[in-house]
Parts: sequence; C-alpha cells; structure tokens
Amino acid sequence: MNRYREAGFRTSRGFTSGLLAVVILFFAAMAGLAWVCMGIVASDRWPIRWLEINGTFQRVSAEQLRATLTPQIHSSFFTIDLRKLGDTASGISWVSSVQIHKKWPDTVSVAIEEYDPVAHWNRGRLISSKGQPFKVPEADELQGLPWLQGPEVRLAEVLETWVEFNDLLMPLGLEIEQLELDQRGAWSMVLVNGTHVHLGRDSAAERLQRLLGSWNSLMREQPAPPQDIDLRYTNGFAVMWPQRLQRQSGTDS
Repeated sequence: MNRYREAGFRTSRGFTSGLLAVVILFFAAMAGLAWVCMGIVASDRWPIRWLEINGTFQRVSAEQLRATLTPQIHSSFFTIDLRKLGDTASGISWVSSVQIHKKWPDTVSVAIEEYDPVAHWNRGRLISSKGQPFKVPEADELQGLPWLQGPEVRLAEVLETWVEFNDLLMPLGLEIEQLELDQRGAWSMVLVNGTHVHLGRDSAAERLQRLLGSWNSLMREQPAPPQDIDLRYTNGFAVMWPQRLQRQSGTDS
C-alpha cells in the first residue's frame, strides 16, 4: 500500500513541475513578444529615414509630392500606414495612380503616374489618354485641346467618334475643335478653321464622308472656308459662306 501511495505522489509532483515549466515558458514568450513589439512600434526604433519619389513629372513636382507626404512619415518601418500615404498622394491634382512600397530597412518608395489629357469634357473636366474623365481646378484654362460635349453615359461613344471623324478629316488638313452630341442624339462640330458642321442623328460618318468627297471642289477659288455646313439632308448639303453669302450644294429631298 505504501508503495502505491509513493508512486502516486511522485506522479503528482512530476505533473506539477511540468505544468510550472509550461507556465514559465509561456510568460517568457509573452515577455519576449512584448519586448519585440515595443521595439517595432516605437517611432524612434526602425524609423523611416528616406522617402523616394519617382515619376515622369509634368504637372506635379517631386517637391510638391515630398512636402505633402513627409508630415505623415512619423511611424516605424513596421507600422507606417502605406494606404493612408497612397490616399494622400492620390488627392493631389493631376495624379492618376500611385504605387507605394517599403524598402528594408528605412525607406518608403512612392511612384506616381499623371493624367495625360487629350480633350476637354463638358466644362470643368478633362479626358485622359486612357479614356478617363478627371477634374482639376484649371481644367477649362488648358489650351490646345479639343472640346467634347455629350451625355455622361455616352462619353466612350463621343470619344470614339471624335477619333473616327478626326481620322477622316486628316487627309484634307482639317481637325475638330469642338464636337457635341446633344440630348436628342444629334451630332455637330466646329472645325479648327471655324466651320460649323451639322451632322444630325443618323449615319453621321457617312454624311461627313459625303462632305469630304466634295471638299476640294467646294473650296475651289474660295478665299475663306464656309461659315456653316448642314449635312442633315438625304442627298447633298447646304453651305453658308461668310458675310451671309449662301449657296446650295447638292439637292434637298
């Protein structure tokens, strides 16, 4: 009987010692983790020392971007909020996209891409080379871009039509200055030479080609381009010349 009691006592004491060792190891691990975390979180440990700025800068300067982002770089390498930095950079006018990553042990690299404007859109906005509408404070003051106008939901169609019509006009040395699609679906445009062209709703490209096929004969011995051309006829078109001189070309049906 004493032998069994002694064996039971030893088993109990061994279990207690093992449990104590596990508890000690657990608290030691937690203390080590806390020490590491304190070292990581502390801004004076693993600080960000370098901010790399990259991009092809046309309307946004590297100095502007650096001045905007530097006040937010006050955390450690492990805790800095890259998403917040990206949102801040994206809020700068003309910035289209932002890429941010960290470089061990003390650098944050920021690369931006700017919008490349190709046309005005509905006053107050521009269209990028990727077909994206965007807004900047000085949008309407930007010179040298055509003016496109139409319903918001038909932006892609207006942009596509502008490219198509410009390609048709190019062989004659003509170019679109303004292109409009109104709420009824009718097209009209102003050429760089000042000529207003009314294309109507249906078969606008075919009507424009009809005009271009007659352009050279239309301009023969004329000192100035037409003031107004109406292509909204089944066959032919009407032409108004400067100083209210008007003549009809083609037939009206």
